[in-house]
Amino acid sequence: MPEKPDNAFISYVPGPLALRMISKVHTALYRMTGGSLGHQLDGLDILLLTTIGFRTGKHYQTPMPYFQHPGGFLLIASNAGQKTNPGWYYNLIHQPGVEIQIRRNQIQAFASILEGDEREAWWSRLIDLQPRYIQYQQTTTRLIPLVLLEPKDSE
Repeated sequence: MPEKPDNAFISYVPGPLALRMISKVHTALYRMTGGSLGHQLDGLDILLLTTIGFRTGKHYQTPMPYFQHPGGFLLIASNAGQKTNPGWYYNLIHQPGVEIQIRRNQIQAFASILEGDEREAWWSRLIDLQPRYIQYQQTTTRLIPLVLLEPKDSE
């Protein structure tokens, strides 16, 4: 059995229903305050990701931890270590054009999935920054995807 990582961040991960409720409250606070409340949480920078539902066509906003990348911003589709990828991940697979809000800044972006050596190199960097993701990977059999959000060029 793999050794459990020493991780001071994770002591309890809420279930899916509680996470949805927390996400709704977080999104509302972020939007109302332009990110003054909600841009940082538990040592992570947070953005709002807006995707289009691939089944419903509705717009969905999700608060997401993000990391800087030379091409834009990285998201980790950990889904708190659940056995399936998060809903927002499937939405952007079908419609990679997304909108993100970082504080008050609205940015149109294009999402792509990092794969192979590039994914592995970034995964190593990210778990050095935030070892909590080691535990998430250890609790699921799926390979946790890394998503690059590249801002669209302003014209």
